[in-house]
Amino acid sequence: MPLGVTKSSADRKPQMTSNTSPTFSTLGRSPSIGPPAYTTDDLLAARYQKFSKWVHLMRVAIAAITFIASIAIIACVGASLRAYAISRLEPEWILPLWPLNVDLRPSHAILGCGIAVALLSLAYLAVAFVPMRQRLHNTNLVSTVLSSLCLCAALFTIIFASVVTNNLAYNTYSGTLNSWTCRWYGFDSVAPSNFTKICNDGMAALDLVIVLVLIEVLAVGATAWGWWVEMRLKKRGVDGAKSEVELV
Repeated sequence: MPLGVTKSSADRKPQMTSNTSPTFSTLGRSPSIGPPAYTTDDLLAARYQKFSKWVHLMRVAIAAITFIASIAIIACVGASLRAYAISRLEPEWILPLWPLNVDLRPSHAILGCGIAVALLSLAYLAVAFVPMRQRLHNTNLVSTVLSSLCLCAALFTIIFASVVTNNLAYNTYSGTLNSWTCRWYGFDSVAPSNFTKICNDGMAALDLVIVLVLIEVLAVGATAWGWWVEMRLKKRGVDGAKSEVELV
């Protein structure tokens, strides 16, 4: 082609420039078709969030179980004290069913423990379902206080009612409701008709207090787990607002 001769517009080849409009095959697609990039911290934070939900459910279940057990304790001890009040005779009566000075302190201690644990369990159940900010942190605080109080109450009741008072009562004539009625166990032909029931109710209440101790130890462990999860979430940068929506 001679020099100085230019190509016609029909002979020119189209060239793609940087501002060329996208083709139909690229419309509606994102520039990247790969999965979103999740870091290790994001995956660990999601894992700890799942742990916090299990902590919440576990503590609610423990509170419900302790409430049911404490109601059973109140029912057993209340029935024993009521039977004693009905069958107790004044000293001037001949052949009374009970000694002159029955030690009711163990029964009162067990009854007080049942009432205290029932109220504390209800308090945690109420707090656990109240909408609040930073729910995990607040329920950790409440669970720490209430589980510690329940455990101390149950341990004191076991030591006082089983080890101290009952051991002293068995060495004396008067005794407690349990010690006096359980002495007649096996002598149904000569024992009063309600003594066997009073003995069984009293022993059941004491056994339930021992169960409460084991459950409250588990509650303390669940509380420690909750603090550990909260610490891990703070380390991963999960704030209070996010924990309120996602964690519980």
